Amino acid sequence: MLPESTTVLIVGAGPAGLCCAVSLLAHGVKPADITVVDAQPAGLNLSRAIVIHAQTLEDLASIGAAEPIVARGFHSKYMRIQAQTTVLARANFPSLESYTQFPYALLISQADTEQLLLEKLKKQGVVIHRPCKVTDMHGSDDGLRVAFEGGEVMRARFVVGADGSRSTIRKLANIPFRDPSTGKDPHGQSQVETTEPYGFNSFAPLIIADVYLAGHIPPSVSLTDLNTFMSQYGYLLVAPLPAALDDPEGRTIFRLSCAAEPGAKEITKARLQQVLKASIGLPDEQTPIIDTILWSSTFRVKSAVADKFFQRLAGGVVALVGDAAHVHSPAGGQGMNLGLRDAVRLGEILADITRFDNTDATVSAKRAYIAERLGAFSDERRSMAIEVIKMTKLLTWMTGLQSVFARTARNIIWWLMGRTSLVNNGFAWRLSGLRPGTKAKQQ
Repeated sequence: MLPESTTVLIVGAGPAGLCCAVSLLAHGVKPADITVVDAQPAGLNLSRAIVIHAQTLEDLASIGAAEPIVARGFHSKYMRIQAQTTVLARANFPSLESYTQFPYALLISQADTEQLLLEKLKKQGVVIHRPCKVTDMHGSDDGLRVAFEGGEVMRARFVVGADGSRSTIRKLANIPFRDPSTGKDPHGQSQVETTEPYGFNSFAPLIIADVYLAGHIPPSVSLTDLNTFMSQYGYLLVAPLPAALDDPEGRTIFRLSCAAEPGAKEITKARLQQVLKASIGLPDEQTPIIDTILWSSTFRVKSAVADKFFQRLAGGVVALVGDAAHVHSPAGGQGMNLGLRDAVRLGEILADITRFDNTDATVSAKRAYIAERLGAFSDERRSMAIEVIKMTKLLTWMTGLQSVFARTARNIIWWLMGRTSLVNNGFAWRLSGLRPGTKAKQQ
């Protein structure tokens, strides 16, 4: 049963929502003052992010959440960009050792990340209320009134929208959500496929699939690192993930991502095998076999950011994190990272605000403090989201070129650039999310 009132209501129990709750607890908010709801009857999430970068791990460590996540995942030293067996460039994560205690990209399924955050919350007495679908929200003198599909109404001082790219909370707060380049809401109108220079289709569907591989796995397919292959089919991501906890054989899961077959209505082993063979460029007997598709989905790349990440509604405050605040291409594995970092920061700020709320400061001083702290949060996180959108759009464009001339020129440029440690180390730094001036903490 939902409580009648709460200090912080978090709507959405994906990684960003769960992480925000953990951050609130770590910064001194009592479990009784936090309520987490989700519209789904169980933890179902089809986005399935797989990479956690160094800065995100640093932020998770600051709230005591990194250790079990780090222990569960694979520690990838490199992200390799290849044209068949030729390595064009590679992000060199060990070069980050002077700046972080996590000089690698952590490969872990989003489901595992969510489960480990959920276990931490349960140990501290925070329950996830499911299914609880928000239908309305309006401000009042003492906060926000949030209505649910079952008829319940809850009063909350703060509402955190962590409910995905089609966020109900964002819509009810009347916060626009649009592509910073075009000004269009990606969910507001039907999209049409358009072909850009060199044959790149900016809205063609993409595949993600978790599979088991059988047969020979060549050295060009690393069992510990991120592999991105370039071919006539665009790109193919091959990323190893830890075995399922309930798999007695302990089989490595491989995440594959590539362009969908034009006009196809389902994802088949034949299509994945076709792209895998062309991407690796080896004879059949040296090419891995797609043995089992464990899970798959098709999606289209969309980019958008909320006009602001917080909104005051009468005496209450709405804040956004994760996909509710920004969405973009999965290139570079940035999506969940940005959302987790949003959540850690917002939890800290809301904890500070709740403490200030309990002082003898005047009402106007309290309102000014909220505006200052959350305004700075909104500006900082939105600016970072726009930077990531620009980077992921460029990476998506570069990996999706269809013209033979453009692909050849791209591969030559990448190969020449990839001969220098400056480029490979810089690539790792850009993906890591680390900030200038960061130094590794002593362990």
